[in-house]
Amino acid sequence: MPKLTTDDITLHYQCLGEGEEDLILIHGLGANLAFWYMRIASVLAQHYRVIIYDLRGHGESSMPIAGYTLSHMTQDLQALMEHLQVKGAHVVGHSFGGTVALHYALSYPNKVATLTLADTQFSCLQPKVRLGDWPYWGIWKQRFIKQGITPPTDDEFIGMRLLSLLNQLSAKASYTDKSQTTRKPFLRQFNMGNKGTERWEKLLNATLAEKELDESEQINLEQIQNLTLPTLAIYGEYSYCLPCCEKLKDIIPHCQTVIVPEVGHFHPAVKPDFFVENLQQFLKAYSLDFLHK
Repeated sequence: MPKLTTDDITLHYQCLGEGEEDLILIHGLGANLAFWYMRIASVLAQHYRVIIYDLRGHGESSMPIAGYTLSHMTQDLQALMEHLQVKGAHVVGHSFGGTVALHYALSYPNKVATLTLADTQFSCLQPKVRLGDWPYWGIWKQRFIKQGITPPTDDEFIGMRLLSLLNQLSAKASYTDKSQTTRKPFLRQFNMGNKGTERWEKLLNATLAEKELDESEQINLEQIQNLTLPTLAIYGEYSYCLPCCEKLKDIIPHCQTVIVPEVGHFHPAVKPDFFVENLQQFLKAYSLDFLHK
């Protein structure tokens, strides 16, 4: 269980494979490196040295009281890359991990060969979404009601608190709903598990993470427009973040887009084979030599 300790944080990480090029995978809020491990990182490790790590406050990384801004997350990644002697890498992020990946690419453009954003919402492209405004919320809500579970109200914003609540409700619904007929149209969620849920609740309630992430500096439209990196935007068909996908394509010159059919925000966990196939196809066009051209 390798770890890197800096002045203010201990980061848990794993390296898989011995490929000549480095590929970094960054999980989203409430998850940990296991999000990628089994069916994504292990497959990609046949061709790359794959680096996965727990964001601060997540998984086996330490959980300080404060220090959860984008700048802190970016410096964590930079420290890890220096520790592992990574000179340049392909960087992939899911959800909030994509925000960290983009912020890192803007801060260290000479260290990133390609950028992959998997279902990341950027506030400058898409304001916060209320559940009632999400086209597929009605399907979810009916599913909860059918299971005897009281769903959140339509006025709830999709955010960190709601993520935790939906994870708990989704786990209950999945447990009781054994019908493939009724399950098929719904969005499968990434289940944090009991330990992950407990750690997420601790992060929200015992640290300044929620406040600092909410008040942290934001990536603005001009920064994204000036991005020149080859970029892959891969989003779930049912995801509430989908509007960002088309906007990224419009404003980033070298942006490819992929819509993952019949899945939502957690599509890498639900359709890992589809995710890996499309990611590899994208990466084949860009070796790390791209950094030096």
